[in-house]
Amino acid sequence: MGASFSTYDQTLRDIEENKGKHAELDYSNRALGDKRLQRMAESIHNNRRCFNLDSDPSCLDRSTLCRLDLSNTNITGAGVRFLCDVLANGNGLLNVEALVLNNNALGPDGGRFLGRAIKMNGSLKHIKLNNCALGDEGALAIAQGLQENLSVLTIEMAGNLLSDRTAQAMGNMLAHNQHLEGLSLFQNSILAAGAKYLCDGLSMNASLRWLSLGSNNIGSDGMLHFKHALPHLNLQWLALGGNSIGDAGLQHLAEALADEHCPLQSLGLGGNNISDIGMKDICKALWSNTGLEALGLGGNRIGVEGCEELAQMLTSNRSLRRLVLSSNQIDDEGLMVIAEGLCKNEHLHTLLIAANPFTMDGAWYLAQRLEKSKSFANHDLRVLDIHESALQPADEEKIPPPSSSSSSFFFFFFSLSLALSLSLSLSLSLSLSLSLSLSLSLSLC
Repeated sequence: MGASFSTYDQTLRDIEENKGKHAELDYSNRALGDKRLQRMAESIHNNRRCFNLDSDPSCLDRSTLCRLDLSNTNITGAGVRFLCDVLANGNGLLNVEALVLNNNALGPDGGRFLGRAIKMNGSLKHIKLNNCALGDEGALAIAQGLQENLSVLTIEMAGNLLSDRTAQAMGNMLAHNQHLEGLSLFQNSILAAGAKYLCDGLSMNASLRWLSLGSNNIGSDGMLHFKHALPHLNLQWLALGGNSIGDAGLQHLAEALADEHCPLQSLGLGGNNISDIGMKDICKALWSNTGLEALGLGGNRIGVEGCEELAQMLTSNRSLRRLVLSSNQIDDEGLMVIAEGLCKNEHLHTLLIAANPFTMDGAWYLAQRLEKSKSFANHDLRVLDIHESALQPADEEKIPPPSSSSSSFFFFFFSLSLALSLSLSLSLSLSLSLSLSLSLSLSLC
């Protein structure tokens, strides 16, 4: 919840006087509106210090306000113009590094104002413009601004009705901008042609590390462009969930993963109608791949045969740390097959396999098989989630790149519905409790 309007005027006075109380200003989910934003912009403009400027220009200090969150505050393009004027004319004195404007109807005009501000501003590093109705026209202006910007590191523009026109503009921007590290175009209308534009731009870019393209409609043809581009990029995190990739598209990606020069560490492919056929291709690639650490395959059609391919791959793969298989077609037989592969793998530390059609028999087999495994005591598996709550494919987009830190602790959790809503959970803890649920807690060092 954002800050209260009861202290709004005092907050603005503090900002103007640069008292150092407000490094972050959060008015998210408040009916701020354009008029209040204009007043706030005036205060931000004055959020800087100037002492003895005539005798010592070096004493001109930067402002204290670093982060501004105005998500869902009923502001429009007309209102954001006031803020953009301040950001564009800060003369290097403003210190706002993070700007969050999600869920405001800024429209194309707002995008144009933001594009100008981004072009001229030197402090902004992180910008969130999700669900702002920018459209292609607004996004084109932002892409133009980014092309000449040297400070912005990440920008998010999910849910903005963007098409291949925006993808083309972003591709051109990436060919020139060598500072941007992260770009989200999640939940737009980008097709295979847009993927080509982005890949062409990325081929001349050395800075981008993560790219979110989930919930577009890139299709299998679009994956052909990634197949050729990925081995030559510096991209480490790629989200492609919900793009109708299918088995044919996954085959293209598998060929890229099999290339020893492929830099990807995390790949999200949830909700792409991938079956056992596609699973065979990607598992074959992961036999030799030594870089991929996180793979999301939730919300697909993976069954027993796919589990067999996975189990065999797990016996040799040493890089994979996180694997998402939630909401597939994995039954007891499939889960038992996976259990055999897990017993021979000492590197995977997170497996999410919730909302699959296995029963208690499969879950118990998995638990007992792991417990009896000779390598279990030295296993790195810390999170094994097989509870029945469905994990949406889009949730895979939010899984951050895995940490390189290791731990000797093992965390095992599963929940199975029983009569009278009795559930059994086995987890890392030092407590033992009994109510409508039975919790068994173990500490394995």
